[in-house]
Amino acid sequence: SILLFLLSLDEASGFATRPRASRIVSAAAAVTAAPEAGTPIATTDRHGIGGLLLQRSIQTQLYYLEDMRDEPKGVWLRGFLGHTHLDAKGRFAGLDGVRCPGGWRSYLSQLVEAPPFSITVELAPPPLSAAHKRNPYLARPKGRTYEETIRPSAISGTLRTVARSLAREWSPALAELAAADRARVRLFDAAAALLQTPEAAALAAAGQVVVAGGEGDDQETPLHKLNCRIVARFCTRAALRRAIEEIEEIEVGGSLRPADASGGGEEAAAAAVQWMTDFSSAWTPRLGRGADDERRRQLGRSGPGQYRHLCNGADADDVTEALWQEPPQPFAEVGEEAERRYSPEAMAARLRRARADVCDELVEELR
Repeated sequence: SILLFLLSLDEASGFATRPRASRIVSAAAAVTAAPEAGTPIATTDRHGIGGLLLQRSIQTQLYYLEDMRDEPKGVWLRGFLGHTHLDAKGRFAGLDGVRCPGGWRSYLSQLVEAPPFSITVELAPPPLSAAHKRNPYLARPKGRTYEETIRPSAISGTLRTVARSLAREWSPALAELAAADRARVRLFDAAAALLQTPEAAALAAAGQVVVAGGEGDDQETPLHKLNCRIVARFCTRAALRRAIEEIEEIEVGGSLRPADASGGGEEAAAAAVQWMTDFSSAWTPRLGRGADDERRRQLGRSGPGQYRHLCNGADADDVTEALWQEPPQPFAEVGEEAERRYSPEAMAARLRRARADVCDELVEELR
């Protein structure tokens, strides 16, 4: 699991340190060469949430370093393996921000093994008073410089500590998302008893835990609210793939084809796969980019799913609600069974059911 891998790195490196505060104004540091832009993270995890966990750990650590005015470490960390697109405030909201050949494990391994080195830090001179500026005979103060040693293995230790904190926060958030999805599915599906398995009941109970925190909140990590939105988008992207695979494997190629009077069940399933694939192709890039919050503030209030014609990005709720609001499709009107399975409402319920299952699996990945 992800946390076991982090623990093994802790044992290999032997220690982890906390960043110290500094009054640094500028710094220059050598950085490792970046991989080709846009290279996706490779991972052996089922859904690959380890890459997202590392990405948000880096951004959270950059937040801490900026808050403590430790600019040299922040500049070096952003430059390591070419991750200058990651920012300290979490504004980069993409789902594939870690771009390292070999995946997030390779990133952490290279960070642990990187040798320490020294950099020269230059502090800005103290500001001059108005009287000092007017007097040409007074010497202008100069900024001082000093040497600082960057220890990548120590930075790796703090990153792993942050990652463990984020994993502990994300698990209840995932459980809460799954419980909400299953509640929406029960509103649509009359067979609620079949959905409420013991595992689902336990997950729903876990989802009652209130996760405190947010930007500026001392109870949780500083980017907690943004992280919850990003994790929901990650789950939705995986659920879109899962829903399409379920229709293909179970209904098109399997024995659960909808029977109807016209005999068009298999054709309806194939058409539903194509329609869902087109829907996924349109929304997956938007999920990857994330919601354009500034643009949405300019547009004013609007219901979930209604920003699709006005914004390039999307939140998780935009996708689920947009699917629910799609007009009825001809392939879903060939019979009652086809309509029950492939109406927009049924497909939206299928997507939420798939996302709840993905949340369960991600909780296990994070352990």
